Amino acid sequence: MQTNCYVLVDDQTQEAVVIDPGDEAEKILPELNGLKIKMILLTHGHYDHVGALKEVLQATSAPLRKEEDEISFGSETLAVIKTPGHTSDGVCFYSKKHNYLFAGDTLFYQTYGRTDLPTSSPREMVLSLKRLAELPNETKVFPGHGWSTTIKQEKEFGTIG
Repeated sequence: MQTNCYVLVDDQTQEAVVIDPGDEAEKILPELNGLKIKMILLTHGHYDHVGALKEVLQATSAPLRKEEDEISFGSETLAVIKTPGHTSDGVCFYSKKHNYLFAGDTLFYQTYGRTDLPTSSPREMVLSLKRLAELPNETKVFPGHGWSTTIKQEKEFGTIG
């Protein structure tokens, strides 16, 4: 499905979170060996972001989390930024410590998520992209599909701003 799945690890404690286990559990699960998976995070509930969720939940016994303002594990803290637009329940996860944004389908390299799907809203997407434009320019963006980018690159391209 070409969905990006991310595993964010606290190097000190080996505690980790899995973000958007979209598909191919057989590729995801070996990457989790030796880690203490504290939770599974979803940017939204579309099938291409949750395809391996059942297997990852069973293998790790980690809880599924989404509706919080902050997620903490080890010495890491992720701010949960509500970003409706692609879906009504879309969120991004921002690590101030590393200046990383896990953007799901809200923001991609030189584009943003579709807004013509059920629960999508072009108006909400515009507001969400403006919210993301407030992050530091050097913030590295890890999207749900495709290549990484930065807030600065997306401002310069005109995707956000």
